[in-house]
Amino acid sequence: MIDVTKFKPQLVGEGDVEVFLFNNDGVFVEPKIDGVRIMCHKQNGQIKLYARSGTEWTQRFTSVLDNIAKGICGSNIILDGEMAVVKDGKVLSSNAVMQKQMQPGQKLVYFVFDMLEAGDILMYKECQLTRKQNLQFAIEDNENICLVPFFCTNNIVDIREFYKNIVSKGIEGIVIKNCSAYHPGARYNWLKLKPMRTVDLTIIERRDRKDKLGWIYTMAEKDKIIGTATSQLDIQNGMMVEVTYDMKYPKEDSYKLRFPKILRIREDK
Repeated sequence: MIDVTKFKPQLVGEGDVEVFLFNNDGVFVEPKIDGVRIMCHKQNGQIKLYARSGTEWTQRFTSVLDNIAKGICGSNIILDGEMAVVKDGKVLSSNAVMQKQMQPGQKLVYFVFDMLEAGDILMYKECQLTRKQNLQFAIEDNENICLVPFFCTNNIVDIREFYKNIVSKGIEGIVIKNCSAYHPGARYNWLKLKPMRTVDLTIIERRDRKDKLGWIYTMAEKDKIIGTATSQLDIQNGMMVEVTYDMKYPKEDSYKLRFPKILRIREDK
């Protein structure tokens, strides 16, 4: 049996979608849910939830445990998915998951996309197709649990059209998976595709990283400090850089960036 406190969920990497498709006979494509990664263990009717680190988070989501349990068929099942907040049919930012109390119209939903164990079978060692097929029988959607939809293809046009449609709806992006077994802690076999957002910021301070692999830069917009990012680029104070980020969050009279990454020095500015 899997020790969920030590098991490391498979991660999603980045890469060239066309190369990924070329190297695989076919792929599974599904929307990327902007939530908090959660492993769910149902045993003898009881639900326990674990964060990616292995820390138990059951008590954080007590309000939805009963409904999640009702939606899982079987007595010993371990699932992988994202806990997210939904309002008016739209998945909100992952920050909303950590609220102490849901706001009017909001609800927690556990989006399931994989099965790690079923009974005495270590499902994560099976291929993606087998895991997806078993999930169809293991999950009955309700208000607080649902399967992440997916489709199979070997056509780049299908992927591009789906991605375009997903992004137009305000969804974070898509995940593309091959048919291999689940690889705990690894970043291959699953690929994410999201819109690249950028902003130009000024470097106002830098300091050495402890591992000596580059520097830690403090970035600002006008007189407002936005945050920090690490880079191996040799950037001097006062230089402007182009920064990619996942999401922008308001902060008093400024904002902060989620997952900022310095892309290049803006020598044209």
